[in-house]
Amino acid sequence: MLHQAAHRGPRHPPAPHRPRAQPSGPLKVCRQKAVTTSPEAGAKHWQALEYGGPEWQKIYFRLRNSVEGYNGYAKNPLAEGIESAGSRRIRGIAAQTILLAFQLAHANRRKIRKWLDTLALGGERPRRRTHHRRQTKERKTWTPTGHLAATA
Repeated sequence: MLHQAAHRGPRHPPAPHRPRAQPSGPLKVCRQKAVTTSPEAGAKHWQALEYGGPEWQKIYFRLRNSVEGYNGYAKNPLAEGIESAGSRRIRGIAAQTILLAFQLAHANRRKIRKWLDTLALGGERPRRRTHHRRQTKERKTWTPTGHLAATA
């Protein structure tokens, strides 16, 4: 019978080394129930708003909505289509990440160009941005079996 370590290959690394118990017992940091830090040490984790408070929620959800809106913009299948990995036909996570970065850079450039087109330059009036809203039907025309046909 072969030794178990002989069966380990590159996909099966040896078991991690476990430290032996010390005669003096566990370290102090493992025995104590609380840790006290100075204000300077915790300064990098300081937040201006109390986590979960009403003001925090107002700002958090506004920022979250803008991020999700941009994700929808970048996932547009007629533009970058980042949701579809088929648009990045290359193998490997590093290559996929680099191509995704290029797609996001293009989405940023497209969004900035669209914004620049709305600016008033040289005394011109600002241009309105087009809204791509879906045409909706009146609520009065809906029935459980579908919309009523328009009568002329």
